[in-house]
Amino acid sequence: MSGFGNYASAQVVDAAEKFISKMDERDLAAAVEQSERGMAAQSRALLVEAIFDAFRQRGESSEDAVEAAGTTLEAIRSGDESAVRSLLTYARNNAGLLKEACIVLIELQPAIVSELAPALSDGIARRLER
Repeated sequence: MSGFGNYASAQVVDAAEKFISKMDERDLAAAVEQSERGMAAQSRALLVEAIFDAFRQRGESSEDAVEAAGTTLEAIRSGDESAVRSLLTYARNNAGLLKEACIVLIELQPAIVSELAPALSDGIARRLER
């Protein structure tokens, strides 16, 4: 089971993919930024790795992404809040990247839905109820 009600992890992932893929990118970015501010350190690290994974899928290394974001890999890995926010801003400016990253994040850790901003978690919950 996931950490999300009585739904199996696969159901949560499926609902998240369907909901997130249809979200407006600006709304998604705002929800991700709100989520990041309230996440536990381990969850924030998973979010960062999901963003890096999305960049790698596009042929951009983690090092290239942090350089383009104006920060360093060391600052990101240490959990420096301003570095993580710089990475989020850079990711936000790459069409579709946050959608890809959020889906990867939820695939890796379906229970993380409970740490996401209401714009995401409530939307996924509504999708599960269909």
